[in-house]
Amino acid sequence: MVSVWWLCCVAQLATEPVSVSDAGAEAVSAVDAGVSAVDVAVEDAGAPLKDDAPWDSADAGSLVVDALPGDDAPAADEGSGPSHGRKDPHPAFVKGELSVYLGSDRLIVKNTRIGLSLGVDRFDQSFFIHAEPLLDLRFLDGKLGFGFGVPLRFEVFSYAFDFDKRELVGFGNAGKLRTKDWDSVHDFGRILKYVVFGKKEDNLYISAGQRYSVTIGHGGVMRRYAPNIDIDYPRASLEVDMYNDNVGFELSVNDVLEWNQLAVIAFLKPFSFIKPDNLILKTLSVGVTGALDWRAPWALSLVDASVRELDADGRLRASTRPTGLVGIDVEAKVVKTDQVDIKPYVDVSGLVTGDFGVTLGVLGRFNVGTKTVNAFRVVLEGRYLGSRYQPSYFDTFYEIDRFAYLAGGQRSITQPLVPKQRVLLEQGLGNRGGYYVEASWGIPDAVGLTFALEGVTNAKRTNFVAHLEVPVLSFVQVFGSYYLRGIESFTELGYSADTGQVGILGDKAVAFAGARVKVLPFLFLNGRLYKTFRMNPDIRAYDNQFGFWVDLELGYEFPLKKKDGKSKDGGEPKADDKGAPQQTGLTPATDSSFSSRGSP
Repeated sequence: MVSVWWLCCVAQLATEPVSVSDAGAEAVSAVDAGVSAVDVAVEDAGAPLKDDAPWDSADAGSLVVDALPGDDAPAADEGSGPSHGRKDPHPAFVKGELSVYLGSDRLIVKNTRIGLSLGVDRFDQSFFIHAEPLLDLRFLDGKLGFGFGVPLRFEVFSYAFDFDKRELVGFGNAGKLRTKDWDSVHDFGRILKYVVFGKKEDNLYISAGQRYSVTIGHGGVMRRYAPNIDIDYPRASLEVDMYNDNVGFELSVNDVLEWNQLAVIAFLKPFSFIKPDNLILKTLSVGVTGALDWRAPWALSLVDASVRELDADGRLRASTRPTGLVGIDVEAKVVKTDQVDIKPYVDVSGLVTGDFGVTLGVLGRFNVGTKTVNAFRVVLEGRYLGSRYQPSYFDTFYEIDRFAYLAGGQRSITQPLVPKQRVLLEQGLGNRGGYYVEASWGIPDAVGLTFALEGVTNAKRTNFVAHLEVPVLSFVQVFGSYYLRGIESFTELGYSADTGQVGILGDKAVAFAGARVKVLPFLFLNGRLYKTFRMNPDIRAYDNQFGFWVDLELGYEFPLKKKDGKSKDGGEPKADDKGAPQQTGLTPATDSSFSSRGSP
């Protein structure tokens, strides 16, 4: 079998002597040399896709800290790094997502918080006063978290044109509540910001709400699916991961109030029952994946044979056909030392009524340093893709593509739009090779940096992701994520066309950024910037729009208590007696977190 051949080839290489210091140095050198990095990490999500967490289940905040074989030191406590004054020259191994907020559209506070925000919101063609009561709760030393809010928009001024009155709306609706935010059942999903228990790669992880993207397994079927890429259509998604030493599963539902999409992976470690000493047998894992959209659009409904029809919610109306995907993957670790962790994998997945694709990949993790650990994650994939198949079918842009595949720059109300399912099954993309590269660097709870790049051999279209977050300071937190898809040349970013299709923030780009500044113990300044999609009723199509939101928040954060009874300071790392920063633990990893992983 191709999977066994692939694992054996890498295992053969693994039998050569491994220099831990050289491997770490090479990893640093490779990243610094500009290795095409991909932010869409094929993260281990549960065995087969989790870092054999059943064997090493220590956790430390969003970044999982793995006790190493032969390390007599106890596993790190939750929310902490190396213990105070620890003399072990090899600190606990850092694994898991290095960019916690990658995949999220805004920051999440780390502490219990009660507050009221009031500010300015630029949405669509109007300016609003934005008011929102906020409540965040943390329990079980931060392992269990809830976030609630009731966002209310009161219009101030609009640039929209009133065709009935033949004039600009202007201040005509000043003071009126935007009722469109609350006129359907799914709109009430706005109230639930998040519910989280545990962290990705814990034995039990539950996440529900609007904040986080989702990746299933290695991402062959679903990678960084963003349920709320449409800024005006809130979805409260659900993800549940559970596993033990032998078996486990991951489950994702796109909307708990009105679901149409489901994805699941079940996995087994076949040799775990006999507990072998051999690393490959010990970590060998086999997973089976299935996913479906049971109401996937097939053909958009038209009025007068040319103009697209909208439903009662102002969404595109379409005839539907179920679409399903299946997959199988195999993985095993071939190197595991104090500073290096390497795992190859094979993934075969495809559309039920279409074609299949094969991915050969390797995930490498490298830790450098003792007092301050610099963690590196590198993912390399080579792919062969059938014409009627696309890897990571449920991706960041799926909720737009399911109606209008790759329709950036749409400006005409009559221009034909074709759903993704129909494009793949009827037109195809051609048999092709492909690649995916990802690189991340992070210092736990201090900084995270990720890049991603993917493409195919029969087209110039390239996807790219970049992400930076700096959560280290107690008085300020910032993050930014930038997505590009389908660019034919990076020179496109240098100029702007009338269509708006190119340019650094054109229709091929999606961006999210956020910042939170503590002005006083009871006063915070919050900001959010986005460039993403929403339904434009004037052209009856999705439009890529810019918006921002700035507010002052009056409230208070109640710092979490450590297990020793001492108070955390809301994010700033403490120092041990040698000056080394301790890991304080971030908001639970979002792949799945901000998922955590996903494709551009």
